Amino acid sequence: MKNTFFLLIFLTGMYMIQSCDSQKDVLKNVPEDKLTETFTLKTGDTLRIELKSNPSTGYAWSTDNKIKPKVIKELGREFVQDKKSAGLIGAGGTDVWSFVAIKKGETYLHFVYSRQEDVNKEKFYKVSVE
Repeated sequence: MKNTFFLLIFLTGMYMIQSCDSQKDVLKNVPEDKLTETFTLKTGDTLRIELKSNPSTGYAWSTDNKIKPKVIKELGREFVQDKKSAGLIGAGGTDVWSFVAIKKGETYLHFVYSRQEDVNKEKFYKVSVE
C-alpha cells in the first residue's frame, strides 16, 4: 500500500513536469514594415509579441481589448529598455506583450501606437489555436 502511494505521487510529479515542458514560448518579433501577421498556436502555448517603443515621446502601444478571452488570455506587458542605452533617460526600448492560448478558436489582436489624443500606427494579428 505504501509503495503504491509513493508510485502514484512519483507518476503524478512526472506528469506535471512533462506537461510544463510541453508548453512553449512562441516569440514573435514582427518587422516594423509588416502591419499584419497570422500566428498558429497550440493550447497552452505562450505568445510574446515585441513592439519597438519609446514612451518618453508620449507615444505608447495599446490594445483595443477585443480579444476573445476564451481563446487567448493576456498575461501582461512590460517595457524593456534597449541594452545599448541602459541608464539613459528617454531611451527607447521594446514593449513585450505576453498571451497564453486557452482554447481552440480564432481571435484578433489589435495594437495601436499613438499618443493619447491621436491614432497613427496600427498592428493587427490573427491568432489561431489548434
